[in-house]
Amino acid sequence: MGIKIPRDPTVEKLKLKSKAVKTQQSYDGDWLKFVQYSKTRFNADPLEVDGIQDAYNLTEGYLNWLHTNSDAIKLKGKSEKNNPNAPSSNSNNKSYKSSTIKRILASITYKYRINNFDFDRKNPQIAETMAAISRNKEIKPGQKKELLKEDIIKIVDPLFNSDNATDIRDKALILLGFYSFCRRSEILAIQYEDLIFSDDGSIQVRINFSKTDQTGVGRVIDLPKKEDQYCPVKSLNEWLEIVQVKSGPLFYKINKSKVIESHKLNENKGFVKRSLTAAGFVKILKQRSTNVGIDSINIGAHSLRIGAITQSRMDNVPTHEIMAQSGHSTTQMIDRYTKVTDIKKNSAARKI
Repeated sequence: MGIKIPRDPTVEKLKLKSKAVKTQQSYDGDWLKFVQYSKTRFNADPLEVDGIQDAYNLTEGYLNWLHTNSDAIKLKGKSEKNNPNAPSSNSNNKSYKSSTIKRILASITYKYRINNFDFDRKNPQIAETMAAISRNKEIKPGQKKELLKEDIIKIVDPLFNSDNATDIRDKALILLGFYSFCRRSEILAIQYEDLIFSDDGSIQVRINFSKTDQTGVGRVIDLPKKEDQYCPVKSLNEWLEIVQVKSGPLFYKINKSKVIESHKLNENKGFVKRSLTAAGFVKILKQRSTNVGIDSINIGAHSLRIGAITQSRMDNVPTHEIMAQSGHSTTQMIDRYTKVTDIKKNSAARKI
């Protein structure tokens, strides 16, 4: 008779710690929705199925439901009011994009595996379902409108010569977002301690974690000191002079009285500034765009990153230099961002 070796319970904690906080939160949210679906439709917890085949069957049905049912996007994972069997009431007929469903599958796979299920998302049953979802052209990945340099200039021009804290913050945020090539999450995660002030007047910024760097290897990006008034370094320094921070986040909420918001952390630590949220970032960019006549419907924080990459391609910046600044590991997304620009540039119809 062989020796039975119990599983070390600390391994699960190690695996959980290896995931970035936002990744863990995303996994938890996706799993809660899956649990809600399973309990509402089959009156069962996904971890209580009889075996791996039932887990595959349940997951396959859920992925298809996410793809075809417009009510799926409203599933919260906590409320009993969300009924997967209810008729669709979504007038926009929106459902999850294939890229989002792929992420949800990763969450389900992770949760099953840490609970001792030998779940493989490359299993033919699951892989074929995902392939079918990806081939369905009814659901196309949406893309935010890029903000090119001329758009950035138009947006920030009204903010110069203002001593209003909100204007100074927004100008610094937008110019930093554009010239850093960073994702929204990366920008909001930057701490004062991540800034390296160089003798030539430029600032280098250490990006500790990113969407494609969950282990925290990090990268350092450059914020150049430019001679014109649209210098990201000058605008950032102007904001830092106002906010007077020497540690912690760079950007904070400002209330209607033009005062930087703060809240009491606890009795011992006193008041701390409220850092700017992701939703707040998007709201700022949309409002500032609208103010100067730019249609903001398809504008998001990613518009700055897409715009900087597209502008660089238009200006013939080498792809490897763009990738070093943006943190992309392959050219696939850069090519996707700039495909329309390249088509216009190389159009034979425009040359005759």
